[in-house]
Amino acid sequence: MRSTTKKIAAGDEDQFRAIFESVSDGIFVCDAATGAFIDVNTAGCTMLGFSRAKLIGRTIDAIATGQSPFLERDAMAWFQKAQSQGSQIFEWCCKTKDEHLLFAEISLRCTSLGGRAIGLAILRDVTERKRKEAEISLQAHFDVLTGLPNRRNFDVVLLQETARSARYGSLLCLAMADIDLFKIVNDEFGHQAGDAVLKNIAGLMRKSLRRSDYIARWGGEEFTLLLPETQLDVSEMLLNRLRARIANEVIPEIGRAVTVSFGVTAFTKSDSPGDLVKRVGEPAAPARIARALGQEGPGRALRQGGTGAPDARGGHRHRPAAGRGRHRHHQ
Repeated sequence: MRSTTKKIAAGDEDQFRAIFESVSDGIFVCDAATGAFIDVNTAGCTMLGFSRAKLIGRTIDAIATGQSPFLERDAMAWFQKAQSQGSQIFEWCCKTKDEHLLFAEISLRCTSLGGRAIGLAILRDVTERKRKEAEISLQAHFDVLTGLPNRRNFDVVLLQETARSARYGSLLCLAMADIDLFKIVNDEFGHQAGDAVLKNIAGLMRKSLRRSDYIARWGGEEFTLLLPETQLDVSEMLLNRLRARIANEVIPEIGRAVTVSFGVTAFTKSDSPGDLVKRVGEPAAPARIARALGQEGPGRALRQGGTGAPDARGGHRHRPAAGRGRHRHHQ
């Protein structure tokens, strides 16, 4: 009778082992108190790049990334939660033997095996899914061509910055950049060259601005810049310097430089984000028309702000000094 029982038990164990090894997800059996690995299937070993012998007896620290929230103590917190609240499903980042990061969806339950509290964790590799999610998120908030934040991202940041400035009374200027006669570039050199111009200008502006400044692609050939803790006159100086640098940068794809015009306005407590955007963009269309008619050279400025007779918007309008860049300023 005893030998028959042993045979059945051995058969059950063989059946369990066959199922254990045939599952495509990683299965890890751990000591619930210490986190030490008691057993792991072939899929789990393949997933992490370790042999079974190298994992058995080692703790979760062997596959932890070393950064919170993926430390061994974080994993043990999940064990405690599974013991007190039941099965847990969560995402976890593991470190493989070759130091690569692997994202896993883990189903964890705690039970008793031979009077010993164990954790049974089933790991499913979701690294590719996480990569695609990150890619979609990147495309949702960043411009694919230039790598700059896009208009959606800008709207969020503008709302945050205006709220901060309104609350603390801090300075904030919004600028808009417009590549002059960009349609002619596209018509003369083709859209591929036009894309190269956009990437070049975006990179040049990003490198030239301060760390605290923020730049986004507004759309087409227009870019928006947020200049926090900056007075209007200082913003004008920074933008004129940037305009001059762009005007001296030869773009290989077209064999010459392009010029950029800027508009800039200062935030006041009564402004909404929409007010700022509307105000900084108002002079743009007339300016483009003036350039097309040859009334102004590319890169010249209509400066608004400072002292002088107020215009219809309550700001001030000044004629630019000779030789200055084409910047539009409001206050």
